[in-house]
Amino acid sequence: MSTFKKFLYNEKESIKQIVVAVTAMQCEYDPVENRIKMVTTIENIIQFNPTVELVIFGEMILGWYSPGANPDYHREISESILGNSTQTLAILAEKFGIYICFGISELDGGNLYNSQVLLNPQGDIQAIHRKSNLKPGEKVAKYLCGTEKVTTTEIKGIKTGIVVCSDTASPQTMWDLMRSNFELIIHSLADDDRDDFVTTFQAGMYDAWIITANRFGNEGEQFWPGLITITDPLGKVRGRHIGQERFMVYELHFADSGSNLKKIIRNIWVKVPLIFHLIKNWKRIKPYL
Repeated sequence: MSTFKKFLYNEKESIKQIVVAVTAMQCEYDPVENRIKMVTTIENIIQFNPTVELVIFGEMILGWYSPGANPDYHREISESILGNSTQTLAILAEKFGIYICFGISELDGGNLYNSQVLLNPQGDIQAIHRKSNLKPGEKVAKYLCGTEKVTTTEIKGIKTGIVVCSDTASPQTMWDLMRSNFELIIHSLADDDRDDFVTTFQAGMYDAWIITANRFGNEGEQFWPGLITITDPLGKVRGRHIGQERFMVYELHFADSGSNLKKIIRNIWVKVPLIFHLIKNWKRIKPYL
């Protein structure tokens, strides 16, 4: 890292670190099989990377993702936040002393939510984020919007925001992510992007570490390429993988954000290239306007 970049964000002087594992998991049709696979994945991560402290899975990872085409299936695989999946993973969170974040089709009093659950190392539910900016298919399947644009929590003293997939296509959510001074953003996905347009855009927007988890493989007629990424507050992609079911481990170092002047300089440094990125990809932006 250059001297100037160290000035903007000096990771070597960081006082907070966390080792994360982001996953691209191939989902089976049967949620029981997916729950078993999640357990196996976590056990493998810890076996080969015992320093991992946070494991993230993608959006509604307990089944195939096709709410508009298969609403009855999605209701059938839905379960309470306090159901079998959370209980099973809570045991692992406590056993290994780690945080686990995973997506679930939540059933609450007859209502459906696209939810992301964060378990802490004590095996307790620390945070729940219900997706607020639903896709058309989710509306067809009668999912309800969550009330929070971004769910705020703290992991090892790190201010963390949790969002799900198209949440970040909402201008209000973008604004909340920018003004909330998050150090870490967890972004779970059911996303079929193959390039880094969205990754580059978000990396330049939020002045935070951003980690994404996704799904991979064929689900009926739908193929998910499994793009997972880790980006830093300077807008750089630190980790990227696509085209395979796998997990990716990375140690994040959180530098002191510095003076207001340093924040301004850092934002200029990151956002000027972002402007050119947006101009170059104008056709990709128009559907969001």
